[in-house]
Amino acid sequence: MAPSLADSTERLTDHEYDVHGDALRCPYCDRPFPSERTRTFHVGVRHGESCTEAEREAYEAERDDEEYELFTFHLKAAVSVFLIYFLFVFLYALVWAG
Repeated sequence: MAPSLADSTERLTDHEYDVHGDALRCPYCDRPFPSERTRTFHVGVRHGESCTEAEREAYEAERDDEEYELFTFHLKAAVSVFLIYFLFVFLYALVWAG
């Protein structure tokens, strides 16, 4: 029987961090992570009921930062779409007026 995609992905992730560099590991399930931020999210989401108060606070802080970054991205995207729309409407009006 062929290995599932989840098994092969997990083995590839383990290989990448075991062979190609040091990785931060989850203190509960020993899963490797490329950054402190991803490990903090993992601990808060997957091990929320068993994590310490300090880990919970770190997760909440990272989640707040993520929400702010996502809001900023959405704001920039909305302003960009509005400006492009305005530019096309303005150029359309110039073509028909001229």
